[in-house]
Amino acid sequence: MKENNFLAKWLANEISETELKKYLSEDEVRTYKKIVSHSNKLEAPVFNAEEALKKLNLKNSKTKVRRLNFPKFIYKVAAIIIVVVSSYYFIGNRSQNYTTSFAQKITFNLPDKSIVNLNADSEIKYKIRNWKNNRNLSLKGEAYFKVAKGSKFTVKTALGNVTVLGTQFNVVARNNYFEVICYEGLVSATYKNNTIKIPAGSSFKVINSKTKFEKTITDLSPSWIQNNSSFKSMPYWYVVNELERQYNISIEFDNTLSKNLFTGNFTHNNLKNALKAITIPFNLNYTFVTNNKVRLN
Repeated sequence: MKENNFLAKWLANEISETELKKYLSEDEVRTYKKIVSHSNKLEAPVFNAEEALKKLNLKNSKTKVRRLNFPKFIYKVAAIIIVVVSSYYFIGNRSQNYTTSFAQKITFNLPDKSIVNLNADSEIKYKIRNWKNNRNLSLKGEAYFKVAKGSKFTVKTALGNVTVLGTQFNVVARNNYFEVICYEGLVSATYKNNTIKIPAGSSFKVINSKTKFEKTITDLSPSWIQNNSSFKSMPYWYVVNELERQYNISIEFDNTLSKNLFTGNFTHNNLKNALKAITIPFNLNYTFVTNNKVRLN
């Protein structure tokens, strides 16, 4: 049975609110209750059903007249109107969410056929309504975008925003790290009210509030899409965190290593090889404390 049928039954007092919550979310139920509350405050025009029936009988005595239970009839009509209006409200304002957990990546299409690759431990959220003219989405984590041409396309993050019309780019917004890499076209990034133009083959990075602009990108797409994370002069803490995300493990290491810079890469399909890749350059060893916990020393 469709959710609108359950809503109509609830409005007609045929099922309880507890039963309704089995089919609708808490937020939807709260919104419906507000709509009903406001609709109950509306005053219906005064209508004398008995008087109207008498006049109709006098006009045509041979016509059979069926009495209507107006209070109940009007209530059902109101219920239908509320269902239609509130359904439009939810569909029009519904947010679409995509999330990934540790060791998970997904690829999906936006309403305009733009393609998004979402890296591990990341989230994207956007409004479906009027997407063609309002292409805004929020990102937590990392994602690679192939944007279809059209209206302005904006990626909002807690650290900065990225705006394009149609291009290919990668955005990272994690903790104190913000990075935008443009692979095709031109990208505009906004950080602390400053706008930076990033052409193809360039990147803009912010690490612990320190900005850096580079023009040395030769790859055609980010390496993590091919299950390989590569780094150039990146803080060791970020490299370790990325390995944790890709393998869903916890890694303990000496904090004095955090500021060390790492250049290299690790694969996403062999944990032992990945651990060797990030430990050998610093003459470190790794030990499995448990299946999901590793110590570097």
